[in-house]
This record gives sequence, C-alpha cells and structure tokens, in this order.
Amino acid sequence: MKQDEKVHAEVRALLPSYVDRSLGQVRRQLVAMHLRRCSACQAEFSRQRAVAEGLASLAAPVEAPPEGLLEQLLENAGSPRGTAPLRGAVSGARPAYSAALLLAGAVTAAGAGYASWVSARSLRRRLRNR
Repeated sequence: MKQDEKVHAEVRALLPSYVDRSLGQVRRQLVAMHLRRCSACQAEFSRQRAVAEGLASLAAPVEAPPEGLLEQLLENAGSPRGTAPLRGAVSGARPAYSAALLLAGAVTAAGAGYASWVSARSLRRRLRNR
C-alpha cells in the first residue's frame, strides 16, 4: 500500500470521530489539514456529516399528539362508520368486495407476468443481436 493511500485510509478511519467532535486536538488538526487539500476525503466527510445530522434530527423530541385524539380514535373504532369498508371483503362477509379484490389481484398478477415476459423477450433479442 502506498504512503498516500495509507494516509487516506487513516483519515477515513478517523472521520466518524472528527464528525462527532470526539477526536483529540492534535489528530483533529491533522485531519482538518488533510481535508483542506483532499477532495475525495472532503466528500466522504460531507457524506458522514449529512448522515450524522440526519440521525440527530431523528432523535429530536416529537410533538405530543393533539388533546383527545386517543378518545376520538377509540370512539371511531367502536362505530360501524369508523371501520374500513373492505373489512368484510377479507372475511368473506361481503361477496361483492371479495370478488372485486380477487379480480384486482388477478389483473395485477397478470400485468406483472406480462411485463416480465416482455422484458425477458426484449433482453433475449438484445443479447442475440450482439
């Protein structure tokens, strides 16, 4: 391994600590100097910093739900209007919905099968013409 590649590998290994500012001052200064002159390591630093910022935003406190939301949801769950209209279709209690769901599934499966068949046929033609 060349000396230059070794430096890149060492800097990249230190980048997580550099991003979260847990690196010692001397090493921090060395990494900063390297980042000023190395665009590849600077790009990797930018990616790691973006990931760290994204993770930090996920850890931010979430707003509390509106007052009375739980009671409203429980009330709607108990009423027939609050239930999903397709619930009976899955259980077989509503034959029309069951038939519609079966038809939609069959059409979707047939469409997916046709699309894969056309794609495979096109791929075979391209490979044959090479």
